[in-house]
Amino acid sequence: MSNGNNGNVDLNNVFSQDSQITISEGDRLKFAKQVLFWLGIICIGVFISYGFAPENKALTAIFELIKIGALPLVTLVVSFYFPNSNN
Repeated sequence: MSNGNNGNVDLNNVFSQDSQITISEGDRLKFAKQVLFWLGIICIGVFISYGFAPENKALTAIFELIKIGALPLVTLVVSFYFPNSNN
């Protein structure tokens, strides 16, 4: 089954050299909104679940992961797309 390239794909053969693949700002903003929405849903779900069963060790670990990891990520994305307008 091996063809000698270990499953690697040469992108120069897939895309021509002069192709300009771009994503518009509107599409990037839409993607960021979708990511933030689903991250928010997950965070709220974990917080509510933790409130009902704080003695569950697995849920406590997920709660800590969300609290320490996901919430700063959300604020970073929000601050990137909505910078301070005082400047």
